[in-house]
Amino acid sequence: MNDPGLDDAIADEARALDHNSSSVEKDDTREIDASYPHAARWWLASTAYPLIAGTFGPMASAFSICSLSQPWRMEILSGGGQRDVADPSWELAINAVSLCFALVANLALSLNMARRIRFRIAQPIIIVGWYISSLLLLGDLIALGVLMYQPENAGYTYTQTYFYGTFAAGLYFVIASLMSVTAWGAHKGHYSREYKLTTSQRTLMLQTIIFFIYLLGGSAVFSRIEGWRFMDSMYWADFTLLTIGIGNFAPATHLGRGLLFPYAVGGIVILGLIISSIRTLMLEHGRKKIADLITAHTRKVLLKQAYSEDTQSRLVPNLHVGPNDVTELSDRERRKREFITMRRVRQVATVQHKWVSLVTSLIVWMALWLLGAVVFWRSEIHRQWSYFEALYFAYTTLLTIGYGDVYPTSSLGKAFFVFWSLLAVPAITILISNIGDTLIRIVKDITLFIGEITILPGDRPFYERVKDLLSISWTEKWLQETTGEEEPGSQGSLSESDQDSEQGSVEAEAEERKREESARRRGDIVAENIHHYHYMLFREIRKLIDLATTNLSKEFDYLEWEYYLALISGQHKPPVESSDMGEAKDGAKRLKKIKNWSWLDKKSPLIGSKSEVVWLLDALTEALERELKTASRTCQSAQDSCDVTDGVSENGMAEVDDQSFRSRDEDEESDRK
Repeated sequence: MNDPGLDDAIADEARALDHNSSSVEKDDTREIDASYPHAARWWLASTAYPLIAGTFGPMASAFSICSLSQPWRMEILSGGGQRDVADPSWELAINAVSLCFALVANLALSLNMARRIRFRIAQPIIIVGWYISSLLLLGDLIALGVLMYQPENAGYTYTQTYFYGTFAAGLYFVIASLMSVTAWGAHKGHYSREYKLTTSQRTLMLQTIIFFIYLLGGSAVFSRIEGWRFMDSMYWADFTLLTIGIGNFAPATHLGRGLLFPYAVGGIVILGLIISSIRTLMLEHGRKKIADLITAHTRKVLLKQAYSEDTQSRLVPNLHVGPNDVTELSDRERRKREFITMRRVRQVATVQHKWVSLVTSLIVWMALWLLGAVVFWRSEIHRQWSYFEALYFAYTTLLTIGYGDVYPTSSLGKAFFVFWSLLAVPAITILISNIGDTLIRIVKDITLFIGEITILPGDRPFYERVKDLLSISWTEKWLQETTGEEEPGSQGSLSESDQDSEQGSVEAEAEERKREESARRRGDIVAENIHHYHYMLFREIRKLIDLATTNLSKEFDYLEWEYYLALISGQHKPPVESSDMGEAKDGAKRLKKIKNWSWLDKKSPLIGSKSEVVWLLDALTEALERELKTASRTCQSAQDSCDVTDGVSENGMAEVDDQSFRSRDEDEESDRK
């Protein structure tokens, strides 16, 4: 969903970090450090928590259904067999009521996110419903646990359904607590009381619901066909759809094996869609928001180093000018150093974000592995599993290897396996994505280097490659990677609307060139310069449109930025006549604005959410619209000398009609004669 609260929080933090050379030295770090976790906390409350609830809510309801499918207790027979023991009627009634409250809460959350129910109506239903479900299940579990430890129940043990009820109660309580934080933050005004779902987020919720319906339905069908207990069938369906293939359960009938063909394919497809949606979700919001916070924090640290008197940092140039300095920096040199500083901020923040993401996802994966092994170890204590055997089983399961030489047989082990393996799906997805951004890039660079010095020689001799490798700073090596994130769909062929825009830009560019030549022949220097300025704007916009479809993450050097900023500010435009005081004031404001430009500003395009290409394209388009509107006003006051069009299209391009083209061609033809 679109985050209604994070942008303001980041803006407040960036405002606290926005300072000049004197204010940087007097920065109150305690205030900045306090605002840093503040932004992350409210992004989690407004965006991440509702999505977690929407994803794990259906899982908890599925576990509640499992807890109702069979009795919670069974008797261990003398011959080693097992026999179910009917549960008390009050236990079944409480369990059913708990499931009803949970389904109502899930429905309310779905309708709220689809904007069918208002936030203030849905949130109490969601929170109260899940809390009631959790408390009812907990009461059931505790009451039955007390009965189990009575002397007359010495030969009884729990079934898998009892542990599914435990997992459901815990999930209900956690997601209800998360939604309470979301409701409290909206009540305090930290973000709006509305969910705005993107397509990928809405799809993720629906896919999760469909997956659990598919899992439960398949378990029921194969339980009937193969004669399995429903919980054993659930265990089999889980490791089948997750492509683990442990092998201690397998279909033996012809009908079961025949139905496996479509069932496995359908489940794997749904699971693949869920994995794709999770990865897209991380790229859309989580990764971007975390990157913004890291960028703001890195900006604070590096600016302190840049303005410090005794800084020894090689990452940023020195921006400090003390009272004892003999010479002060020129304005252009100061801007250049600021540019280098902010470019370095973006580079350092990008590297930090990638490695922080990798380490975080690795810690989560390791926790699933090590802690999951502890549960398997204790649940299979009757089989005398060692902790190493539990680690071995958990590792081969997480990587979907599934040898099948060791596997859980206890009720707790099977039930926990289903819950644990479903948690592992998003964890391993995010880990693999982060590995692709860091470690795989390192392996790729090493492979290319080895190839160049062995069987795939490059353009330069071997000794030059080794010399460069030894001479370059490792810090510089890590910061050479591209800082811009490639947006989905940024590369490829142009869409139909983009092609129309580019074609319009080419035609308008040619028309402005004709007008410039016509004004030159007439001797109208002012008109010639104006049309030349328009021509330059159209030309650069066309170039940036091409870059937006081929290399959206391109970074421009300082000279290119100087040129573009001068073009945007109107410095290439000729001076206006003194009679037009309004236009002269506007021009003075623009020149003053560009003169006071600072790369260290919180809105610097080098650290913004937009890529440099998109930022410049937007700024040039706005400048073109401004100039065309000015030209349109000029046309109304001087129709005899104006030869620009009156209309401005939606994308800022001049709408040149056929009649104006024909009249101009006739004028030029008469001039040539």
